Amino acid sequence: MKTALLALLLLTTLGSSLAYSASDTDLNGLPPPPARSDRLDIFGAGMCHQCEWRPRAKVMAAAEECGVGADGVGNPATFECGRTPSCDTVCNFVRCGSP
Repeated sequence: MKTALLALLLLTTLGSSLAYSASDTDLNGLPPPPARSDRLDIFGAGMCHQCEWRPRAKVMAAAEECGVGADGVGNPATFECGRTPSCDTVCNFVRCGSP
């Protein structure tokens, strides 16, 4: 009895896999694949997010505030950079020279 059930299960599985592979190779009559989406669905990505101002020191060239060196590049200055509530980057001048 167990052998008969096992043989029936094997034939059913084998038959369905053969039918699938035969229909898989024939693309006529199959619906087209779904269109690719450029949207990445991540849980919580669409939720409202507000950036906080967390300033960090950053050294950048500052020709307007500190002048230009002999090589034509702006002299280094320290800026305080962070993000606004709308997540835009803002850098405020602090002083000339590196820290």
